[in-house]
Amino acid sequence: MQIKQNLPLAIGIAIPILMILFVVGSIYLPGIFIHPQYNFLYVSNSYPYYGDYGYVKFYTVDNGKLIQHEPQPPAADSKSLYRNPPPTEPQLYLYDVKKDSSSPISYDDARGLSLDQSTQSPDGFRIDQGSRDYGFFPFFMGGNRDYNARYLMGHGVSRKLNLQVSGYSYDTNFKFLGWVTK
Repeated sequence: MQIKQNLPLAIGIAIPILMILFVVGSIYLPGIFIHPQYNFLYVSNSYPYYGDYGYVKFYTVDNGKLIQHEPQPPAADSKSLYRNPPPTEPQLYLYDVKKDSSSPISYDDARGLSLDQSTQSPDGFRIDQGSRDYGFFPFFMGGNRDYNARYLMGHGVSRKLNLQVSGYSYDTNFKFLGWVTK
């Protein structure tokens, strides 16, 4: 008799607990079973630079192959009003998604790779930039400011990438070149 009287209370407590377990499971279970398969190539500190020092080499992808553009000397009559810092050499990196790490790769090794420049990998993952979060009202100043981070996202999974980057500004420290298909 007492079980019948407490049954609505037990159901009322069990439903919110089951809902919480369902939400937690739907967030964390995809990360256990779904893993990205395609590595990618990126370059750090690569951009066509002009100023007192001329251009530095930079990389592009054409028809699935990496192309290196050689530096051009500055014009003899070019004078800049501002002294730009000397450009640093761009560095190619191969990101291994299974090891979650980047390793430097030479141009000779990288140009032998077949690259897919799509924003989404063949297995459905993409690289997204972190965002600025200024917190929750009224606590605006205590939020997450991980704007420079990159995340591998897809199929309900989001994982922060462990990238090696360098450069003078945010715009030059990471440039995605392509997913490695072979």
